[in-house]
Amino acid sequence: MNEGSSYKNVFVGGVARSGKSTFSKRLCSRNKYNHFPLDYVTSSLKNNFPECNISSSVVIGDSSERVALLLSTIARIMESKDEKFIVDSAHVMPKDVVPYLDRDKWDIYFIGYPNISKFTKFSTIRKYDDKTDWTSRRNDEELLSIIEKLISISKKIQEECEELDIPFIDTSSDMIEVIDEFFETDLI
Repeated sequence: MNEGSSYKNVFVGGVARSGKSTFSKRLCSRNKYNHFPLDYVTSSLKNNFPECNISSSVVIGDSSERVALLLSTIARIMESKDEKFIVDSAHVMPKDVVPYLDRDKWDIYFIGYPNISKFTKFSTIRKYDDKTDWTSRRNDEELLSIIEKLISISKKIQEECEELDIPFIDTSSDMIEVIDEFFETDLI
């Protein structure tokens, strides 16, 4: 959290398998935050209310603006509480979040892996797959195709973060080590 922001809520966005949950859980263990994975809500909306046109695909797509609008409603409710929250999502781009989150009340971070080969990321994902991960339900060809898209989206997220002055955490190398190092900076 930036200096003077110890009472802010936190939003963590980024591509799938980039370390959002690891980052969120780490911050929760350090501070008194409630973790709210927004992707659970988007998945429910996709499955139960298709008329909302919100996708819960692992690749950030056309529904980013709608997810950001949903986030804005949730954020207003959270801001009225005495508790503090960390919200994470793999379904929204930085440019869509910024208009809806008051940066005096929210710290915003994005995570991605723009500087890794799809084969290296594939190997890392397969190494840590378990049967509950969505990645375990994809064959190698499908997963490589998805990873290629996620790397491309990571590059776009990194560019938007630079334009919008949002901290971007590049987890292209050792994700845990990078997150640990980030927690040692004055950016959090």
